[in-house]
Amino acid sequence: MRIGILPYQGTCNVGNMTHKIALKLADNNKINTVCSLGLPLGIQSIINTAKMNERFIALNGCPIKCSSLALKKVGVVEFRELTLTDDFCIQKNKNFNDETKMNQVEIAVSNVIKKWQYE
Repeated sequence: MRIGILPYQGTCNVGNMTHKIALKLADNNKINTVCSLGLPLGIQSIINTAKMNERFIALNGCPIKCSSLALKKVGVVEFRELTLTDDFCIQKNKNFNDETKMNQVEIAVSNVIKKWQYE
């Protein structure tokens, strides 16, 4: 099973954390990062690559849920959604060094991946 992780690309602490987590967990085989900006821009090669995944994790930073919206824009409506500000009570700020609770988020994403891999 191929799983795509869409990190939130915002210029803030939660964006930085989602990006780091996605890159850490990706193996570019079964676990892949997906360019969340290329999807709503309609870049066909990025859309095609993204849709090679069978399941998706939208790793959102805040309640705007840009990663989820990017998936929906290209017709992907079934995905697991995690939002750092809501699900982990992380306060969004402009301190890129603030990685408060990043380990908890990484564990949660890893658990979703493990669950899907063993279904």
